[in-house]
Amino acid sequence: MQSHQLTLIFGIALLWASVQATTGPPATSPRPRPSGPISGHVRPRPRCLPVQALCSRSSPKVCGRTPSGHCQRFNSICELGLANLNRSPANVRHTRDIECRTVRGVGAAHRRRCWEPCPARPVVCKRTPPAREICVQSRNGRECKVLANNCQLRNQNCHSQPRNNWRRTDKRRCGQLQLGDKPQACVVLPRPTPRRPSPRPSPRPSPRPTRRSTTRRPTTRRSTTPRPTTLRPPTSTTPAAPSA
Repeated sequence: MQSHQLTLIFGIALLWASVQATTGPPATSPRPRPSGPISGHVRPRPRCLPVQALCSRSSPKVCGRTPSGHCQRFNSICELGLANLNRSPANVRHTRDIECRTVRGVGAAHRRRCWEPCPARPVVCKRTPPAREICVQSRNGRECKVLANNCQLRNQNCHSQPRNNWRRTDKRRCGQLQLGDKPQACVVLPRPTPRRPSPRPSPRPSPRPTRRSTTRRPTTRRSTTPRPTTLRPPTSTTPAAPSA
């Protein structure tokens, strides 16, 4: 009888221990955050390093693309970030270096249209008014012709032989050519005569200041001895007698 009681007590203890292990501690409600300032040491937020601290003189040059589709080279990624912060140009973003294929130098003066790979087939260009016609010249600068727009120019450079043979030029070089005419010799434009600067009058030489001599001249003192006075005879004031 006692053995059965001990077995029953031992089984109840094991059952209670298993129940406590599966249920875990009671859930507690989250503590409310204090509204006032937190007492104690608070870790300061790490400051952002300046953009120039991340680059050096040996940093590689990068290519930036503007929303208008123009590309510009920068000396480093830090210079691109500063240009974006200063909005010169605005909203510029880092892009692949191959898009700056036609950009020759660094800076806004060399900014050009971003390079795009040629499509697999010629693009069907939209009809544009005659005011958008452009004049293009060959790579050697000898032949010129008129095209409808930039889309047609791209088709010519991508799907004609030799490739990339045409580029835009001054519209006056096409002369009387019209859209659809065969390439002809370009019109030679007169060279602009450089303006000669007007001759400026030569500045007159300033007169040299005359130096005063520092040598003192000897001063002659006046003598204090009285000069001898000479007595003159008095002149008569009586009138002369008339002659007979």
